[in-house]
Amino acid sequence: MRQALATYLHISGIEASYGYFAPNVPGSYKLVFELHYRDGRLEYELPSVSNAAVAFRIAGLLDNIGRTRSDALREHLVKMMAQSIWREHPDVETIRAIFGSISLPSVRDFEHGKRESYEFLYAYDFSLENEPPKPNDH
Repeated sequence: MRQALATYLHISGIEASYGYFAPNVPGSYKLVFELHYRDGRLEYELPSVSNAAVAFRIAGLLDNIGRTRSDALREHLVKMMAQSIWREHPDVETIRAIFGSISLPSVRDFEHGKRESYEFLYAYDFSLENEPPKPNDH
């Protein structure tokens, strides 16, 4: 329940107070949406952002998704983000959401040519066929 409440507060933009001033710098997680069309096309999308503040919010949300221990909560949060992709691409048949962590090299390793590494953590497949019926608007 605490994790769900903390996630809701974070998503809605409500700041929880700190005992001292410290910025909440999110970790490094990445979410990629694999869009599958009926005609066999395949496209990739990242969560879209309109400005730096939104980008920071999404990074924080991804950090919370990555740290949550609840599989059901994690899947629900990823599904909410997938639904926003569906609104932008209504002709998509299925969406696979691929979630992973990114490890950045140290400064020294970077100077020697080492780049970020990616570790796959979770994948979720969503389709409109699995959605519950929407209530009729009257």
